[in-house]
Amino acid sequence: MLLPLLGHKALADWDEGIYAEVSREFLGRSWIVPHWHFHPWFEKPPLGLWLTAIFFRIFGVSEFWARAGSTFASVCIVALIHGFALRLRGVISAWISTIVLLSCFGFLRVARMGELDALLTLGCVIALWGLAKVADGNLSGWYWFWSGFAVAAMTKGAASVTLLLTLLVVLVWNRWRDLGSPFLAGLVAFAALVLPWHLYMLHAFGRAFLDEYLGLHVITRATSQMEGHQTPWWYYAKVLAAYTSPWLLLFPLALWWQARRHPQIQKSLRAWLVFAVVVLVFFSAMATRSPKYIFPAYPALALLTADWLAAHLEHRSRRFLWASAVAALAAYGVASAATKSLRQSLTTTHSTAGTVLHADREPEILLLAALRSPPAAGVSGPILLWPECTVAQLPSLLFAVRRPLQQVYLVHYPDTLSQARRYANPQPLGDFVSHAPALILLEKPLVAEIPANMEFHPVAVGKTLEAGTIQLSEK
Repeated sequence: MLLPLLGHKALADWDEGIYAEVSREFLGRSWIVPHWHFHPWFEKPPLGLWLTAIFFRIFGVSEFWARAGSTFASVCIVALIHGFALRLRGVISAWISTIVLLSCFGFLRVARMGELDALLTLGCVIALWGLAKVADGNLSGWYWFWSGFAVAAMTKGAASVTLLLTLLVVLVWNRWRDLGSPFLAGLVAFAALVLPWHLYMLHAFGRAFLDEYLGLHVITRATSQMEGHQTPWWYYAKVLAAYTSPWLLLFPLALWWQARRHPQIQKSLRAWLVFAVVVLVFFSAMATRSPKYIFPAYPALALLTADWLAAHLEHRSRRFLWASAVAALAAYGVASAATKSLRQSLTTTHSTAGTVLHADREPEILLLAALRSPPAAGVSGPILLWPECTVAQLPSLLFAVRRPLQQVYLVHYPDTLSQARRYANPQPLGDFVSHAPALILLEKPLVAEIPANMEFHPVAVGKTLEAGTIQLSEK
C-alpha cells in the first residue's frame, strides 16, 4: 500500500523539497552540519536527513529515495503496532489495528511523503512499547524508551517533548518510585546519542543556531501562527474528521472505555492512552498547527481502538463478525466520500506565505533543457526565477537542478509575501543582470515587461513559462 508509485510525483514545496535538498547536500560535504541552498541550515536535527542521504549515496538521488525513509519507517510502525496488539489480545486485535491504521488517510498521506513525521513517530512507538514493558515488570523496557526517545529527538527536536510529558503522567498514574538502574543507564545512553550533535552545533554557530533552532522553530511556532497556518484551537477536530473517518466515531468510545478500566486497566496500555491524549492536547495548544503534527497519535489511537473492538468481538459468532466487517466497509465508503472535499482543502500545499503551490514539473523540465543547450550551458551565477506576484517553487526546483537559485522581481515585491523572504529571498532583477548572460526562468506574460536596457534570448519554452538568457544590452 505504501511503496507503489512513491516517486512518480514531483516533490512538494516547501518541507518535502527542503528536506530532500538538505539530504542531497550532505553528499560531498560534512555530514555534521546540514546545508540548504549551500548555506548552513538549523531547522531540524539530522537523523532523518542522514537516512535519506544514505539512500541517495547507495541508490542515487531521486524522488523515490527522498520519500523512502518515511515510508519504511511507516512500515515499521504498522508492524510494531500489529505485533503489540497480537501479544496483548490476539490475532483479531492485531489485524483490526492494522486495518484501522492503513485506512486512515492521514497516516497514508504522511507515510508517502518525504518528511520527518514518520521517523519521529517510529521513535515514539518504540518508546511507548518500552513503557509498556516496564509496566509489565520488565525494567529493560527503559532501554527501549530512551532509545525511542533519542530517535524522536534527533529527528524532529522539540516535537519529541510529548514523550517526556507522557512519561511524567505515567509515572504519576502508576506511582512508580523505584525506577531501577536501567532507567539511569537508558538516560545516559539518551544523552550520549542526543547531546553531541547539539553541543557541536552550539559551539560552531552559537547564537545563530539557537535563534533558528529554538527561537524560530520552537518558541515562535508555539506562540504565533506561522507560514500561513491560520487555524482555530479546534483545528485538529477537523483534521481527524477528514483523515480518520469513520474510525473517529470510535476513538472517544475506545479512550473512555480504556480510561474507565482504571485501576483494572492493563497497565501496558496506559502509556498509549496518555500519549494519544497528550499529542492532541499539546499540538492544539500550539499557535502554529498543521495536519501532519498529530501523525504520532494515529498508531496509539489505532491500537486502543483495536483493543476495544476486539474485546467486544470476543466470543461472537462468525456470522456476527462477517456482518460487522461488511458494516465497517460500508461505513468507510460513506465516510470517505463525505469527507473528500474536506481532505482536499487540508491537503492543498501552501508556501511560507500562504499561497497555493502545485507539484508542477514544468519549471524543472524547462531549466534542465536550458542547462543542456549551448547558449546556457556555460552560464555561471545563480539561476534567476521571476514569477508574477507569487513565490517561486524554489525548494523542489533546487533539488531538481542542483544549482543556486535567486528569486527576482522588477519594481516592487508584494508585502503580503514578506514571509517568503527567508527562503525565496526576492531581490530586484537589476541587481543580477550584467553584460555577462544569466539564465532566467519567467512566466510568459513577463517577457514583455523586461526593461529596454536588457536583452532576453529564449532557450526553452513551455506552456506557461520560458527559460532563456538575459543580459544588459550592448546598445
